[in-house]
Amino acid sequence: MVALMALLTLLLLGWAAYTVQNRLIQSSGHSLVQAATDAASKLDTMVLERYRDIQLLSTAPLTLNQNPEALTTYLRGMALAHPAYQWIGVTDSHGKIIAATDATQISLDRRQSRWFQLAQTIDHVGILDAQVQDESGGTSAFTVFAPLRSPDGEFLGAVAAVVGIPPLRHILDDTMHVLKNIEWTDASHLEYRLLNEKGDSIVDSTLRENGQLNVKQPESPSATMLRKQQQGFIQETDHRRGTPIVTAYAQVNIAHADPPLHWGILIHVDKDSILIPIHSFLRELSVLVILILLPLFGLVLGMLKALYGEWAITKREFHRVTEAKAALRKRTEALDTLVVAAQTLSVQQDIDGLLHHLLQLAKNNSGARYAALDVYHDNTRKATRFLAAGSDDQAAQAIQTVLLKQTAGESLGHESGLIRLAHLREHWTALGIPPDHASLTSFLSVAIRYQDQFFGRLFLANKVNAQGLANCFSELDEQAILTLAVQAGTAIQNLQLLQDSKEQARHDSLTELLNHSATLTILAQELSRAQRTHTPVAVLIADLDHFKKVNDTYGHPVGDLVLRETARRLRETARRSDHVGRVGGEEFLIVAPECDLNALQECAERFRVAISDKPFETTSGPLTITVSIGATIWSSEHPLNSERLRKMADYALYRVKSRGRNGIDIVPHPNTSEADLMGKAV
Repeated sequence: MVALMALLTLLLLGWAAYTVQNRLIQSSGHSLVQAATDAASKLDTMVLERYRDIQLLSTAPLTLNQNPEALTTYLRGMALAHPAYQWIGVTDSHGKIIAATDATQISLDRRQSRWFQLAQTIDHVGILDAQVQDESGGTSAFTVFAPLRSPDGEFLGAVAAVVGIPPLRHILDDTMHVLKNIEWTDASHLEYRLLNEKGDSIVDSTLRENGQLNVKQPESPSATMLRKQQQGFIQETDHRRGTPIVTAYAQVNIAHADPPLHWGILIHVDKDSILIPIHSFLRELSVLVILILLPLFGLVLGMLKALYGEWAITKREFHRVTEAKAALRKRTEALDTLVVAAQTLSVQQDIDGLLHHLLQLAKNNSGARYAALDVYHDNTRKATRFLAAGSDDQAAQAIQTVLLKQTAGESLGHESGLIRLAHLREHWTALGIPPDHASLTSFLSVAIRYQDQFFGRLFLANKVNAQGLANCFSELDEQAILTLAVQAGTAIQNLQLLQDSKEQARHDSLTELLNHSATLTILAQELSRAQRTHTPVAVLIADLDHFKKVNDTYGHPVGDLVLRETARRLRETARRSDHVGRVGGEEFLIVAPECDLNALQECAERFRVAISDKPFETTSGPLTITVSIGATIWSSEHPLNSERLRKMADYALYRVKSRGRNGIDIVPHPNTSEADLMGKAV
């Protein structure tokens, strides 16, 4: 009977030990799976951020204009802001690098590069799997690239960024560090591997090759399971050391790549290190069983209690995994929304449209009932525009009357960090305002900057969720709004660069006057306005006398100085409503709206005197330069087109030249004899 009881007791103890061992392995396996899943999410986020950077860069006007100097400066700033980039470059349509973070690679031919060949065939962002790159100095890296296309779809070139493997390893090292602090030590042989689709190791914690692809290793059961399931864990044998291990696996599906990339993370720990507690327990229990049998049932009860505790731990881990999945799903949805937001912001063509769109995006994505945007002028405290969306009088009062219009509150409005409801209430207390001054349940504000300058501040109030008004904006809301503010700053910067380039395209580079095409456009616009208002428009053509002799005698630098000084004098002599443009080498066209025939003589003489009566100070000494001016006028009695007006003014100039130059002549309206002479002169 005693022997039977001892046998039953041993069987019960064996079953209990086996169950505890499985529970420990299950619990540890779930912990490793959670760590692998978290690391996969971080890797996907990091790749998605680089994907979004290249997507924005490929559609930016600065990139499409292909200004090498401006692009090089911008790319180097991008590389400094994100050290993960080992190299960023932009090519023209022939594969020649026109801008790059590495100046030695500018003008190199990249037609044979895989990313350039693929960029010619797609219209979206692509990602090449990890491999050894020329641009990364012979080390392993993955490449994010996109084509540059004009609005009509013409291939203009490609932009590519080489992202090094070390940032991926840092993410996995941080994950290992967290696991060692919580459950394991270095003696547990806690190791990891990051595999590509082919099963090659991109990162291996035991080999430490800093991102260089390793020789393909023998196929393991965990690697096989990784291709079949998204995540899980398995017990197997380490092919290097021959010891039993528990390996967790998780897929890294980079779905935004085309075709999608499928990486995998393996994290394993020695099985013995997991079972240390149970092994120690069994050794002590064996001594107790040998020495005494009576406390056996108490020990069994202790085992049952331990089993229940492990079951409770497993249950908590299961709930934690479930919650982590839900959080990951929300984060993924938020990232997708931000990608769409970045695309919509980048296609805005004017600043007002961009700001209104930004306001609606922030309000809709955060669930705020009221949103406002205050725009400041030139990094000062003076507000230039205030935009609002939503209907919430209390929130509007709190933002407008307390935060923005109180003198003591201006510094709060200019803080660079996040402003939450707690900060706002502290501010009210400092001003002697009751904490319940406005019915706010939640509040969030963030600064918008571009080119390191303060542009404005975005305010959100009273978040609404499924349960009603929320107590605060979530951490995900804050991250999304911060990212949206950065995207808005980039879009504002791109718009500003586009406007600056358009303005430069309208002016002559030497004299800074309107160029030929811009001058003719202004003339056509003024004639169209004159037709509507029945007011006269004067057209004057001024030509410097003997200017070729100045260039031949003193050289082109002196000639350029004369042209710049002539432009300056014409601008200072012109009225605010007049338009002055350079239409030829030494020929200038002046459009004078609302200048009738009686005022035209005095107007033309004023321009002639400004040029001819004062010597030009040059490096070769003072030079006397004279000018000949021919003029005509448009009126409702003689409505002529712009080409005919210019011919009449040119004929008047011809008559001045024929009389000896340095004078003015006006052809008030065409007649038969003058038209014939004008045809001959032209």
